[in-house]
Amino acid sequence: MNKLSGLDPETAYMQVAPAQYINQEDILKKAGDYIIEWGTRALISGGEKGLKSVEGDLLEALDQKGIYWEKHIFHGEVARSNIEVIKRNARAMQADVIIGVGGGKAIDAAKAASEDLGLPVVTIPTVAATCAAASPLAVMYTEEGTFDYDYFMTQNPQLVMVDPKVIANAPSKYLLSGILDSFAKWYEGKAVESGISDPNLETVMAMSLASVLYEKLRQNAIVAFSNSEENKVSTELKETVDIIIYLTAIIQSVGKNTSRGAAAHAIHNGVTVIPESHDVLHGLKVGYGIVVQLYLENKPQDYIDDVVDFFGKLGLTPSLKGLGMPYSDDNLKKVAAKTMNDTLMLRMPEKISQEMLIEAMKKAEEYFD
Repeated sequence: MNKLSGLDPETAYMQVAPAQYINQEDILKKAGDYIIEWGTRALISGGEKGLKSVEGDLLEALDQKGIYWEKHIFHGEVARSNIEVIKRNARAMQADVIIGVGGGKAIDAAKAASEDLGLPVVTIPTVAATCAAASPLAVMYTEEGTFDYDYFMTQNPQLVMVDPKVIANAPSKYLLSGILDSFAKWYEGKAVESGISDPNLETVMAMSLASVLYEKLRQNAIVAFSNSEENKVSTELKETVDIIIYLTAIIQSVGKNTSRGAAAHAIHNGVTVIPESHDVLHGLKVGYGIVVQLYLENKPQDYIDDVVDFFGKLGLTPSLKGLGMPYSDDNLKKVAAKTMNDTLMLRMPEKISQEMLIEAMKKAEEYFD
């Protein structure tokens, strides 16, 4: 199910990128200079840990510019009930801008609230686990943590501010998540593109950018991940963060025919029916979905070996058991049923059956036995 303020989600990406994107050390010390262009009464909504990592510089910068602010601590899922709380708080303080701080869920919730209210949104990612900070999309869940629907928005966030020091000091698992989620733009895009007989300009543009993403991640991701484990800011880390947050969001916006997901993300959504999956980061589940998708596409085994080997160098074992989830015939059936009801599966170039999907998941599991 896709929702977009009454508009068609397939055509309604009105912008390709944020109006402003900054990746610079200590940028939050100057946050007020940028945010004041968008509003003077800010509701800051974010996760507790994310807020703690940036609020010293951020609040001082807002105070220096005379920007009135109030804080909302975001808990739980990107569910309608939690978004309504953000909206209620924003209305109560007469906010004219919302600042989303933290990881993907906290930022998606802030974006959804701002979209509903027609307010500009500023995002300050404290981890680089997804492209949420720059994309015009929120992944919606039930309160229990099961995937619900994608909420497509009329525009990207107005301002994205990234301090690479904050990203480097976050647990490295978040960067791994972002790397794997970004790789899906290439693998899913290639799958969808193979079924398009006459690609239009948007498809060509998206896949050209996805090729750059793929080559850069293969070149720099392992070094960037190692730097993250050492809490070290480097050129490779900064560039990888730009790819995860900025370039991936652009590819998603441009590539409406190819890059808004396929089997890998549908499998991620299906896996959310397993309760133990709710503590596994989005990108890690997408990484698993990529490998299952490659089996669905009947890719040569040496091709799959190369992908699994590279993911392994980053620390991912792309199987249910490798992600700490119980592997059973019952869970395979539940995941397959949820996945097959996902519209993203329709983007695959060939019709996928539930039996084909279960067999592909079994192959992914057997790889590590």
